[in-house]
This record gives sequence, C-alpha cells and structure tokens, in this order.
Amino acid sequence: MSEEHLLKTSPILQGLRALNGWRQKVIDGLHEMAALTADLGLLPSGTMLQLETLAYETEQDSLRIALVGEFSRGKTELINALFFADMGARLLPSSPGQTTMCPVEIRGAPQGRPGLQLLPIASRSLDVSIEKLKRAGSAWTRLPLVLEEKNERCQALAHLTETLCVAIEDARRIGLCPPLNRTPKDRERTICPSCGLGKVLIPRWRHALLYLTHPMLDAGLTVLDTPGLNAIGAEPELTFGMLADADAIIFVLGADTGVTQSDLTIWEQYLMRNAHQKQIVLLNKIDTLWDELRDWSGVVAEIEQQVDKTAERLRIPREQVIPVSGQKGLIARIRQDQKLLERSGMAALERSIAEVLLPARRAAIQARCRVLVERAVVDQKNLLQEQMNRITAQIESVRSLKDRTAEKVLELVAQHQRLLQSFEQDRHAFEGKKAAFRQAVEECLLVPLAPASFDLVISNAKAEMLSVWTTAGIVERFRLFFAEVIAHFDKAQQGAQQVSALVAGEYQVLQSRYRLPALRTVPYAIMPRRTELMDMAENYERFGMKLEIAVNTQSAVVRKAFLTVASRTRDFVVETRREAETWVDEIMAVMNQQLQVFHDNAEEELNALQSIAQTVGNIDTRIQQLRQSLQIVQEQMARLDHYSAPLLHLLREALSTAP
Repeated sequence: MSEEHLLKTSPILQGLRALNGWRQKVIDGLHEMAALTADLGLLPSGTMLQLETLAYETEQDSLRIALVGEFSRGKTELINALFFADMGARLLPSSPGQTTMCPVEIRGAPQGRPGLQLLPIASRSLDVSIEKLKRAGSAWTRLPLVLEEKNERCQALAHLTETLCVAIEDARRIGLCPPLNRTPKDRERTICPSCGLGKVLIPRWRHALLYLTHPMLDAGLTVLDTPGLNAIGAEPELTFGMLADADAIIFVLGADTGVTQSDLTIWEQYLMRNAHQKQIVLLNKIDTLWDELRDWSGVVAEIEQQVDKTAERLRIPREQVIPVSGQKGLIARIRQDQKLLERSGMAALERSIAEVLLPARRAAIQARCRVLVERAVVDQKNLLQEQMNRITAQIESVRSLKDRTAEKVLELVAQHQRLLQSFEQDRHAFEGKKAAFRQAVEECLLVPLAPASFDLVISNAKAEMLSVWTTAGIVERFRLFFAEVIAHFDKAQQGAQQVSALVAGEYQVLQSRYRLPALRTVPYAIMPRRTELMDMAENYERFGMKLEIAVNTQSAVVRKAFLTVASRTRDFVVETRREAETWVDEIMAVMNQQLQVFHDNAEEELNALQSIAQTVGNIDTRIQQLRQSLQIVQEQMARLDHYSAPLLHLLREALSTAP
C-alpha cells in the first residue's frame, strides 16, 4: 500500500476535502451574490463589501484542532499517527526522553515552502502578544526544513525539545518559577542535575510555527500541540487565546495513569466550560494494558472499565471518551496493518474526527454566513417587489387616463409638480438635520466606545493588578475591570436607542407624508454584544480564580494574563464600535437611497404625465415603456432567485446531506 493510498483511506482527509469542496461552493456563491448586489444597485455598497469580506474570511477558514494534556501523555505521537503516518516515520520527535517543550502550531506551507520558526523564551519579558510577534519576523529564529531528507528533517525538528539551564532568579523574572515566598521549603535550593545548585531547566523556545506541505494541511487543517499543565498556566495567551479560539480540543489522558489530579485541573480550568468547542477525550497508551498471557476479552473489559471511570470522573458522556494507542496506531498505519489499526482505536478516532469535528466546522461556517446572505436576499427581494407593485399600479393608472379628459391630465401634472416641490423642501430640511444626527451618534454612541477610554481603564487596572498578591484580589480586579467595560457598553446601548429614536422619528415624518418604504436596515442591537462580553467576563474571572493553582500568582504571569485579557477585550470593544459606525452609515445610506428613489420615481411620473398631456397618443407608448420596465424588474428578481437559491441551500441544508 503506497503513501498516497494511506491518505486516500484516511476518513479525516476525505472529510477535509469534502468540507473544502462545500466551502468553495459557498465562496463562489458569495462572490456571485456580491457581484449581483453591486449590479442591481438596490442596497448600499457596504453590503457588497460585507459579502466580499465574508467570502475572503471563509476562504481563509481552517479547522483548528488543539491537543491538550499533561506531559508524557503521548500527544505528539498521536499527531504523528493521526495526520502524518503517510510520511513513513515519525514526523515530530516523540521517542522516549524526547518531548516538545513549547506549543507548536502546524500549518500548511505558504507557497509550498516548508520551514520552522522558533520564538526565543526571552520574549516572555516583552509585553507583546505572540499574535503580534508573528508579524515581527525579526523576533523569530527561522530554520529551513527539507521533508524528503529524514536525517535533516529530524535534526531540524529536534529543536522543539531543547531546554536551557538558567539561574532560578532569571526563570522567575520571566514567570517560569514561583516567587520565593511561594516556593516549598524543600525546593528553595533548587539543583539542576546538569548545572548545579540554584539552576533550573526551562524550555529554550516559547512558541513554534511549523509549516509543512501536506494534503491535510493544504485541505484546511491547523494542529496545535501543547506541552503540559505548567506551560498552559505560565502562558496566558495560550489559555485565553489559542485554546479558546480552537474549533476542537482533543484532551489526552494516559490509560496507565487514569485521570490524575493535574489532568483534572486542566479539564476543569481550561476546557470543560467552553460550550462553543467540540471536545474529544482520548485514553491513550491502552497498549500498556495489553497482556499476551491474558484472554483478549479480559483486556477489552479492563479498557472499557477505564473508559467508564474516565467518563464518570470528567462528568461527560461515555461515548465522548475514546481508548487509543497512538504508538500502535502509527505502526499500524506505516505497516498497513488494518487489524492492528482497529485494535489500536485509531480507526475509531479518525471516524470520530470526520463525523463530529468536521460537520461542526461546517455548521459554524453556515451560521456565520447565513444571517448576512438571508438579509441581503430578503432586502433586495422586498425592494424589487415594491418596484413591481409600483410599476403595475402606474400601468393601471395610465390606462385609466384613456377615459379622462385633457383637463384632468393637466390637473394631475399640477398635483405632481406641487408634490415634487413640497418633497424637495422637506428633503432639504431633512438634509439639514443630518449634522445633528452625526453629532448625536458621536456623543451618545461612539464616545462611550472610544478606544482611548478603554486604554485608560486598562492602564489603571494594570497598575492595580501588579500590586495584588492574593487570588481574591486578582479575581476582584478582573471583576472591577469588566464592570467598567460593561458600564461603557450600557452607556453606548442607551446612546444607540437615542440615536435610533432620533433618526427614525425624523424619517417617519417623510415616510408617512410621501408613503416611503420603511427602513429595512436591521436595527443595531448592542445587547447581544453585551451578552457576549458578560460571557467573556465570567470565563476570565473563573480563570483568575484558578490562577493561583496554575502559576502561584507570580507577578510576571499575572501581568501577562491581564494584558492578554485586556488586549482581547479592547479588540472586542473596537470591533463593536466599528459595527456601530457601519450601522449608522448603513442607515444613512438607506435613507438617502429611499429619498432619491422617491424623487426619481416622482420626476419620472411627472415627465410621463407631461408627455401624456401633449398628446393622448403617448398613453399607449407610456404603457409599453412601463411594461418594459416591469419586465426588467421581473428579470432582476429571476436573477436574484437563480443566484441566491443554491447559496441559501448550501447554508441551510442539514449536515446529513453533506457530501
């Protein structure tokens, strides 16, 4: 069996390719919908830009899977077996005595060029997030990677296991050792076996980016390999950022150890409460329970008992726990031993990923795209239907003119002239009030969400956080920080309501006087964003309560934890402010469009009546023109149905019908 055949039989790769094919159809549909929206010209240009942006984001989307667990649970070997067995050997170092010492992100290689980027551990002393450092090329050590040469490949990837021997004071400065007043008495005089008294071993690298050319990665998979509990607690961005942003978590336990206290700490602190993630629990190393001198049914019964105990301890459904042997699974894949593959549990794990995680990713893409597409389609259909109704009414009105006298036609012309004159006066007055609208938007809605205000809140909270040395104090400072942020949100919400009432009140006067269409822009609701902020606050306060267990509340880690939380909260506020500005611009654009459409229609009707007044013979010509206009609008409606129906089907179809 060739390496190519190994990949072809992988349900994960098959599922990724099916997801990719479906996603590409969605992307194509979004581009077509954006082009049609621009061509029809019924909605503000911002809607077309939103559709194009959504298409780009969907194209950049990937399935992000993070493997989490204590040291020596076999996470790296599982990655080798699950995703890279086709290489015929271990990709990542996972032999006895070798373990990855820093988080490793494995991605597809840009322009097909493999490589390894390593972030030195000294960067922990900087108040800069890893995400920002990813954009600073000079901060990383870059190594070439030749996948075809096994020795060179192994030599390069062995850097992931490197450590440094440093003075314990240096380790404390970057948050990798507890402060002296929290160090157990028996460990105050730390001795590194390699370096001597007062020395400790720490990871050489803080983070690694591994770029590979591989079908699974090219199909949209990103894998995050994490070290054990100490690394998770000591790197707040890993906890609050990377793990929180992962689409799925694979939590790895050892069948030989069961659920240890440190395993339970990881589960309860970082994993169990994230309802947006799919989670699979692996009971790895079941081969340690295999015994050639025992009946196989007895071995199976013991493994099943371990599964039951694990599910009970973690308080999860039993089917969420999968017993596996990553090491035997890798051997089975390389040797093409189907019987050993099933026995290792890897086949069941691959099916679970393909049947649970991939459909969940597709559902997330559906949910993200469906709201905007449905709104764009419904709004355009409503506007086209209004145009058809108006043209049909005009046809009936013009037909009735055949039975009227020329005097009545002249009277209608005069009525339309007075209507247009009145409308222009009211429109001019309305335009004069837009400056007041903008001023109200700035004062009531945008000022409470100004980034500068939040920078001040963050700066004050940071200063207070550094003086706190108790868990209760940390939790209280997190709570006060979010209380201030939520207060700003509440003020912005009141402002949004005031602005909505002000704008709607002025527009409704014109709407009732000239029978304008109702504003079809969905009113901006800041409440869902506030609810999301409350969820963030709850999660981060909970992490603050657990921080003492993970890192002993040392100042370096507390500072980094808070800065990570504050940075993500500030980004959330800036995004909310941007959405509010977009909402205001959209309302203004829609109102301008409705006023212009009324003006154009009224002027067209006046010109038509004036033409009819000149000669009754023009009535038949006008009816023909109106019929042609009606046909154009009907064709536009048909085009909208033609392009929107397949896209809406993709975004609404049940997962069971997925390819």
